[in-house]
Amino acid sequence: MTAEVQNHLDTSRELLCVRELSLEYLRRNPFAAVRIETAALRDVSFDLRTGETLALVGPSGSGKSSLARCLVLLERPSTGRILYGGQDILTLSPDALKAVRKEIHLVFQDSASALNPRRTVEQLVAEPLVIHDAASGARKIKERVAEVLDQVELGNSWRCHRPRELSGGQRQRVAIARALVLRPKLLILDEALSSLDLSAQAQIANLLLDLQERHSLAYVYVTHDVRMAGCLAHEVALLDAGRIVYRGLPAEVLTPNLQPVS
Repeated sequence: MTAEVQNHLDTSRELLCVRELSLEYLRRNPFAAVRIETAALRDVSFDLRTGETLALVGPSGSGKSSLARCLVLLERPSTGRILYGGQDILTLSPDALKAVRKEIHLVFQDSASALNPRRTVEQLVAEPLVIHDAASGARKIKERVAEVLDQVELGNSWRCHRPRELSGGQRQRVAIARALVLRPKLLILDEALSSLDLSAQAQIANLLLDLQERHSLAYVYVTHDVRMAGCLAHEVALLDAGRIVYRGLPAEVLTPNLQPVS
C-alpha cells in the first residue's frame, strides 16, 4: 500500500471503522452427524470517512454481501468490531442501536422484491419515519416524503404509484428515497446498480454522486462491476475467500489487466 493511501486511512475523521471482522457459519453435513464450519469473512478491516465511497469488489462468494449484511447487523459477526462514530455497534444497548440504525441504511440489488408491491410510493418512503417515530403528524411526513422524492428526481407526482407501475430505475430511486428519508450518514449499496440497464445505471450513479456531494453521504458500494467501482469509489477493496487481499486508490487497484468478476 502506498504512503498516499496509508495517510488517507490514518486520519481521525473516519465515520466507519471495521476491525478484524470474521463471520463463520455452521452447516450440517447431510451424510454425517457433524457440523462443518464455513468462514464467510476472515479478519476484515477497513476505514471509511464521511462523504467518501469504499467499493468492495470481488467474485460471487467472496464475502461482499455477507460483509454488507454485517454492517447493518442482519448478520452477527463471529468476532471483530464495527465502530460507527467511535462506538462499537456490536456492544450497544437496544435504544442506542436504534438511534444508529437511523443513520445507516442498506439498499438492495433487487428493488422489486425489497419494496412491498401493495404499498404506494408515498407509503414505502414514509415507512421508516413511522417505524422510528421521526416525524410528528401526517403533514410533516408528507412534506418529508415530497422532499426526498424531489431529491431522487422522481417527483411528487409518482407518490400514488405502486412498484409494479415503475421501471427498474424508478424503483431503485424509490429505494434510495426510502433510505434517505431519515437523513442517514451512511448507505450500504449491495449491488444496487447491477440489475439495471446501462442507461439506468448511469442515471442512478450520477444521482448517487450528486446526493453525496450535497449531503456528505458515505457509501459502502458492493459490486462485481469494476467499471462502475472506478466511477464511484474513492477507495477500492478487493475481496477473495472472505479476506481483503488489496486496498487502495481505484487507479492502483483497478488496473487494465483486472477483468470483470462474476
